[in-house]
Amino acid sequence: MLFNTTKVNEKEFLEYLNTGYVDNDDFKNVRNVYMVLLILITIYMIVSLVFFYKLRDSYIVRQRNFGLTFAEGIFVSINLFNSILPQLIYVHCLTLVFTANVLNTAVILIFLSRSLRVILFYHLNYFKVSSFSNEKTNRTIFGTNSIEPNNYLIIISKKINKIIAAIIIIPTVLATFITLMIYLTNPQMRTECPVMEKQDALVSMKQNKAGKLYAVVAVFGAMYMVFSVIISFLILSVKDVNKYGVKFECLSVSIMIFLIQLINVILQKKASSRNGLFKYNDQLPLRGYLDIYEKTDGGKTFFSIILFYMFFVSITLPIIHYYRNKRIQDAYFQDPTSSPQYFYKVLQTPSLVNELREIAIREFSVENVLFWESYKVLQKMIIRYQAEYQKAKEIGNIESLNQYDFEKYYFQQMQMQSYSDSSLDGVTYDPTMPIPKELMKYFMSFYRMFIDPNGPSVVNISSDTAKKIFHEICLYPTVSIFDDAKEEVISNMYTSIYPILLMKNKIHTNRNLV
Repeated sequence: MLFNTTKVNEKEFLEYLNTGYVDNDDFKNVRNVYMVLLILITIYMIVSLVFFYKLRDSYIVRQRNFGLTFAEGIFVSINLFNSILPQLIYVHCLTLVFTANVLNTAVILIFLSRSLRVILFYHLNYFKVSSFSNEKTNRTIFGTNSIEPNNYLIIISKKINKIIAAIIIIPTVLATFITLMIYLTNPQMRTECPVMEKQDALVSMKQNKAGKLYAVVAVFGAMYMVFSVIISFLILSVKDVNKYGVKFECLSVSIMIFLIQLINVILQKKASSRNGLFKYNDQLPLRGYLDIYEKTDGGKTFFSIILFYMFFVSITLPIIHYYRNKRIQDAYFQDPTSSPQYFYKVLQTPSLVNELREIAIREFSVENVLFWESYKVLQKMIIRYQAEYQKAKEIGNIESLNQYDFEKYYFQQMQMQSYSDSSLDGVTYDPTMPIPKELMKYFMSFYRMFIDPNGPSVVNISSDTAKKIFHEICLYPTVSIFDDAKEEVISNMYTSIYPILLMKNKIHTNRNLV
């Protein structure tokens, strides 16, 4: 029989409640399996974390937020180790309480915050594009009575980061504080869960020792279930280019958390001791529930599966994606249409840049495309200035340069669906020219948007390049100040979103090239 529906009697149930796991010969083979699993999983997790750390500057890891994901990987590793260890040795009761109330809380909250980050930043990417588009039609952006969209984006980005930090820190601290208060103020808890005494974890869970201490994880568990459902629905609106990308990770884990929490609630209710159980024989549990409870070590096996899966999709899967994509790209870039020169032609074609932007939104890297579009406008501003300067110089009246409306020209170029200006043909670009005072505000706006580490759309460039730009701004800025950053951004787009565009529709790309 798959599920034993026989109801146990009081004697059988008492025997069940006092049957442990660690010294029970019936579980000897299972313990040996757990020992091997613990060693293999520990090695696997350490190796995966090392590789993930090595790839911290890669596009696919940055997309997931290295710091948050790496922290989740570490907490999951510790939690999983603590979940398997009690099946091999006696452990302190407080270790079990700490794992359940604090570590579980931290792990789930980090995951939920990462899922929320995906949702918020996905919509923020759209907001970046809309703000950038509004800038094309709003001629008062640089007026004295207006605020730049950059400032709004900075505020939104900081608020998202603060929300994520609050989601992780506040409940974790609260769970720790409540656990300590229950333990310190309740003598019964200190008796049932002594600091120095080691216990068989399975017996402790069966007998529901120090049950009030686990009220914290019970309450938070109910909250996790609710938020998992909400997150699952919200993340459905996120469009992900990769079939097994960030969206798949967040959605699958959310569903698993909900289902496992639901199973655990039923199992704990049906198979562990609770007050008043022996007063009525009809409240004694079915043998099937007790068998499942023992075989899953009080339901901990279910949570171990969740933890292992979370680690795999959060840490290992991105590593697999990285090396798989690298292998595919190495083969794909043998095609002439995959050359850097061909990609540069794509970047000169507004319709294809629009497609790149849509891909970048789904890849959470739209700032690269916005950087390129803004950079092209700056280039035309520089060449226009040099052309007007040459005209003023030829007529012998440099002051006439002040009469030219550069702001009007700026917004005209922002609105144009072209990266060329025929009126500037033949004008030579001088990269050594200092930034004119008439153009400085546009360069500073560009810096605050894309280069400043605290900017709302900061691009992924090397620290050396960022420092070089900062020093040049402070000392002697020239019109070529962003050229090195431009090369790095183009390289990032070439290796990240361009292959997706090519695989999406190569024929369409060929037809749209200028």
